[in-house]
Amino acid sequence: MDRVEAYRLFQSLNYQRFQHLIELAPARQALIFQLLPLFLHINSKLLPGYISDDVPAGLLDYRPSQDTISQAQQLNRSFSHRARALRRYPLRGLYLLHPHHYFSYSDKTEFELWLLCSDLLSIEQRHQLQKKLDAITEWCAENGLILNAQLITEKALTNDTALTDWQKEEFYTQGIVLAGCEPYWWLLTHEEQTDHHLIVDEFKTQAKFKQYNLVDFGPAESIDKNAVFKKSFEACQQFLLIGHATLDLLYIALLLEPGRSLPTLSHLLKQTIYRGEQAFTALDIQALKLALIEIYATDANKQIAREIVYIESQEALSIEVKHPPHLWRRECVKQLTSQWQWPATQLQKLDTRRLNINNSQAWFENLATVVQSLLQALQHYCQSEQLDTHNETAYLNQLYRLRFQPTGNQIPMLPRALRPEPSENRLFLYRFKEQQDWLLSQSPLSDNARTGLYQHPQLIDVISWAINHQLLAKTNWLSVTDQHQKYTTSAVIEMSKHLISQGMSDLDIPTVRTTVTEIESIEQVLVFPNLEQQPSNKLSQQGLQLSSKQNDPLNYSSFKESLILSVDCLFISSHGQIYSGFYQGQTAILDLLTSLLLWRPAKTPKISSWCPTPGFEKAINQRLEALLTQVCRHYQQHPDQGKFLLNLADRPYQLQWHDEQVEYVRRPLSQSFWQHLADNTTIFTAQALDSYLDKDQLLNTLLKYQSTKQVSIFLYLKQNTVVYYLIDEYANLIRQQVQHLSESTLMSHLNVFISHIKTVNKFEHIRFYLLSHSQQGWKINAIAQQSTSQGFLPVQVNMASPALDAACTIMCGKKWFEGLADDEALFDQVRQFIQSLRKNNQNYPVYINQLQFTDNHPYPTAIYIQQKSRLEQLFNQ
Repeated sequence: MDRVEAYRLFQSLNYQRFQHLIELAPARQALIFQLLPLFLHINSKLLPGYISDDVPAGLLDYRPSQDTISQAQQLNRSFSHRARALRRYPLRGLYLLHPHHYFSYSDKTEFELWLLCSDLLSIEQRHQLQKKLDAITEWCAENGLILNAQLITEKALTNDTALTDWQKEEFYTQGIVLAGCEPYWWLLTHEEQTDHHLIVDEFKTQAKFKQYNLVDFGPAESIDKNAVFKKSFEACQQFLLIGHATLDLLYIALLLEPGRSLPTLSHLLKQTIYRGEQAFTALDIQALKLALIEIYATDANKQIAREIVYIESQEALSIEVKHPPHLWRRECVKQLTSQWQWPATQLQKLDTRRLNINNSQAWFENLATVVQSLLQALQHYCQSEQLDTHNETAYLNQLYRLRFQPTGNQIPMLPRALRPEPSENRLFLYRFKEQQDWLLSQSPLSDNARTGLYQHPQLIDVISWAINHQLLAKTNWLSVTDQHQKYTTSAVIEMSKHLISQGMSDLDIPTVRTTVTEIESIEQVLVFPNLEQQPSNKLSQQGLQLSSKQNDPLNYSSFKESLILSVDCLFISSHGQIYSGFYQGQTAILDLLTSLLLWRPAKTPKISSWCPTPGFEKAINQRLEALLTQVCRHYQQHPDQGKFLLNLADRPYQLQWHDEQVEYVRRPLSQSFWQHLADNTTIFTAQALDSYLDKDQLLNTLLKYQSTKQVSIFLYLKQNTVVYYLIDEYANLIRQQVQHLSESTLMSHLNVFISHIKTVNKFEHIRFYLLSHSQQGWKINAIAQQSTSQGFLPVQVNMASPALDAACTIMCGKKWFEGLADDEALFDQVRQFIQSLRKNNQNYPVYINQLQFTDNHPYPTAIYIQQKSRLEQLFNQ
């Protein structure tokens, strides 16, 4: 084949690429493709992209046809155009780069649009032209067509600074000349590739070529390593995210093989043309990649590549079509499958993939090894080429893990593109007597069948999988056979409706990359108490219902038993994944809370409960939703260290977390409620109480003020007694009361006493608040501290330790007393001494204004206050 004939074949191929593009594209986008040259050829206020009449216009060798004018009038009926010759054509060419093949069309494809302009344009003119180009691409985006536009000058092409080798490679194998200059590359044979510039320079001296109508984009000399990575990344991401497999998964794997030297696709295209091949279907990029795979890939990968080509063609050959919309494509696929000697069963299997989830699952898993090998090869390639792609490869590995390496309680999930279309097919759920697993099937099963579409011991897991994969919807007919006699069909249907309403069918890996690379967090919690077990007959026998007294479902009635015997749970994560959990027994709620906090929720997830227990469902749902919400909020405020107190079946428990560990312990019954609130020693442990333990919500209201930086004292006046609550720097909460002492005097006294501790324990503030109560609840107001002069005898106590019988020294002014801290005789001596100093015989109480422990151990402020109160009682008894 001579050069001129090959050139004409390239022109024909260019024309066919464009015709197939507009044939496969949606009508609106096809219209835009045909009008793009017109938009730039003229400046018309009636067409998209108009900036001003001064914007350079005029595409070389472009004459809009009458059909094009009619098409433009579809956008604006008032548009008209009269062809006229221009003195100059500042726009030298318009080029469209299709990133994929021409056998199918995707609405989400991003095209590249190159506009080549003359070097004679000024900087301002190029600026105006760029504005017009941006306006056109913005209008296209509004109409569903994504164009990444680039303005190129002739000088930039000459200097080889405008395009990368990979862009040239893609342009020569997939691009379209929409208007203007054609590439010199079409004139070169495949044997002249290495002498590209010399031969082009020679062509420019020959009169037989129309030099004004040709432009040199330069040779595609090598494959750019960054472009190889980008293509690899896109192919893997597309498959792992949406399940769309392309030939790039296999073609790029060949490129990445160490020591492999493949011809470029542009070189292969020229070879094919010069061999005399004229069929468009043999010259398309898809056919070129397949040709290389057929030569170099393994037999298994060749078969996968053929299946990808067949699926991407969107031609279902097992289904008879009298008038196929794209006859050329259907005939091509028929020829290919005939060459491959595929039986009818193979075609039917591929054509029914989305009708048969087993086929989809097998297809997807079959490609897992291909993607895994590609990811490994890509990692080695990046290391050898010293590419900084750690974040990108980590993202792809995360996608692979989510798809193919689910954790033990993670419900497997196919990409949406591979899930069956929603239908009204019948579904069957079975649990046979001799088995624990539930089986899902689309046809009736015989007794003791071993396998189904999906199986799992927990029904909630099976139903979630079915809904997520669009097998189960509100329109399906569902049959339930439970030979264990725990479930009825109606109960399962109601539960399924609840799950469907929670958006289970929409869940999948999010498309936003940053969401996937962030630490997986919990977004939603679906709780299902008592699905199989119901509370004992103890309550129903006595006809008890929820009353206004013992109405806590976790400590119900005078028997104080928990109405929640088991909990099935679904955790929905920020990565779009579903994790199931099952908890039973007396500590089921605590196990659920532990699992929830192990997710380390940074925000409160959406929580919903669905309970089938007759007569108690509403109360149980409200109780669980409130409890999980309260625990999450407390954890969010204090994620490093904290505890939560609650009672289950009248047994006290403490849920606690520290150092990223979560556990629960049973609190001793011998300890009082207040002892639990004041048992922190030297580590700040934020605490909260189950709202059912804190009936008037006073304690949880006070605990909002817990902080390592301050000690907070809350004063509450009750007749002639001042009750005060103190939260120290370790979150200990204690309650004390004093009589016959004004609030201001008590504040002053406590301020003096705690100020000495502040220096030792190194917290920053002492805060006082006034408590008041009304029907609306508790109200807290800050009180400003007032400086008052000390009007009482200073009493200082030094103790060896906080032990009750510790050795102590009491200093009253200059007088010292020594003994044991529980010796009543010692305190009687001190009391008599203080009374001897008073001017009258009235028995005023003695208050300690400083207390020290001499064992050099740190003790929280609460310990000081408790010891102070105990010692003052000994003084004043």
